[in-house]
Amino acid sequence: MENPFEALDSRLRNLETLITEVLEHLRSNAVVNKSEIGGIALAQEMTFLSKARLYALVSARKIPHSKRGNRLYFNRTELQAWVTASSRNRMNR
Repeated sequence: MENPFEALDSRLRNLETLITEVLEHLRSNAVVNKSEIGGIALAQEMTFLSKARLYALVSARKIPHSKRGNRLYFNRTELQAWVTASSRNRMNR
């Protein structure tokens, strides 16, 4: 006679494994999201522009940024959208 709890125990183990995998995935994404906001180095990495060019774009308010005191902050998602929009504008000319 088969123990009726063996099937239940097996399913619970499978659920536990899946939950562990989901939690690990979420934790790894949380690390990526911490670098969503950065300084001029992030802007250089995303746009491949020099510091001088980035400062000129900031001064002309042509690139998404925020400023707190003397520090500039850039959002990775906003920069990605700006780069994509800029490349679309060049293609439509």
